[in-house]
Amino acid sequence: MRGNLLGTTDKRHKHLSSTLRILPDDIIAEILVRVPASSVVKFKIVCKSWNALISSPRFASDHLHRSTADPTMTRPRLVYRSDRGFKFFSVQSVYKNPSAPTEDACFQMDDDVHILGSCNGLICLTLLNRYRRWESIRLWNPCTRLASDWLKIRPEGPIFGNYIYGFGYDHVHDNYKFLEGSLAHHYKVHTFGSNSWTTIIQDHSFYPLQAIGKFVNGTLNWAAHTRNNCFKWVILSFDLANESFYPISLPNRDHSDYSYSSVFFTMLGVLRNNLCVCFNENYSRLVLWEMKEHGFQESWTKLVTISSELLAPRRYGSQLLSYRALYIMENDDVLAVSYYSDARKLVMFNANVRQLTHTSLCEPGLHSCYVYHESLVSPSHLGLPCLLYGSTTD
Repeated sequence: MRGNLLGTTDKRHKHLSSTLRILPDDIIAEILVRVPASSVVKFKIVCKSWNALISSPRFASDHLHRSTADPTMTRPRLVYRSDRGFKFFSVQSVYKNPSAPTEDACFQMDDDVHILGSCNGLICLTLLNRYRRWESIRLWNPCTRLASDWLKIRPEGPIFGNYIYGFGYDHVHDNYKFLEGSLAHHYKVHTFGSNSWTTIIQDHSFYPLQAIGKFVNGTLNWAAHTRNNCFKWVILSFDLANESFYPISLPNRDHSDYSYSSVFFTMLGVLRNNLCVCFNENYSRLVLWEMKEHGFQESWTKLVTISSELLAPRRYGSQLLSYRALYIMENDDVLAVSYYSDARKLVMFNANVRQLTHTSLCEPGLHSCYVYHESLVSPSHLGLPCLLYGSTTD
């Protein structure tokens, strides 16, 4: 019950409130900033001063910086679209019980609402129009259940060209940005909290493979080939601070490794806040590389090589194409989405012992699975009007 926070009776709750008033405000803030977001958000009902503290942008920022240094505070979860809505699974639950992970929550959502990205506890949602194109976006914090209004990103009607999108945090200017566009239509950047778009006119001469960019260290990233050679691939990176594109070289590999399967099934992922890339090498093995220092080609490090036999599906007729790394534990266990020719499946493997575990999660929506780290960051902190959004299913 709301009046029995922390399991206290009303009488004991009044005594607790009286006791807490003895502590200085700065001590209370130092205590609360060490509590995970999903727990501390419940303390807003203790008293008005706690509500004001926990709801403030300064406290949310301090809490985010502390939780970034201690990943256990963010309680990482997997989130993806299912036929029931947005499913959330604890990463720890998947590792401890891969055959039957516990579903933390399932938020009911309209069928035309999808996930475009996640950063610092904010999920960027997109609304599809009748042409199945992304028409509007909004920011949503599932922990606080606060969301911004829908922002229209393009006029009604079909579009043509190789469109790309991305959502991320510009740490230089302390704001959140959204990028969309194509070579044919130019690119636009929207800074949340402003009422304007910035047009980026830059001919980068690359064609991205996937539409949605991976956010890493203030940049958005896509695997892309050059305009004149579909077998010459790079990582196309967009710096959110200076709002410009630049290429990053892929790992140095033997020329014999390059083939149709190697380039067309290249998948980008993020591990330990580092960019990583998986290559399908002649359907014989999958190789995962990690970039230890963003933008420096020399920092590419081969993380693991897994034979296709190890990752082979258990039913006839399905072929493994690639996998996308999602999360890595301290013991180097990697959680990844495997892309088969007819299915998407969540798997775990160890980078040291090369041991593979299949989880019970196998749904089409896993192709857009994200790792969500809870926080207190609210769209209102960006100057955006907010509303309560998202109801959980029973």
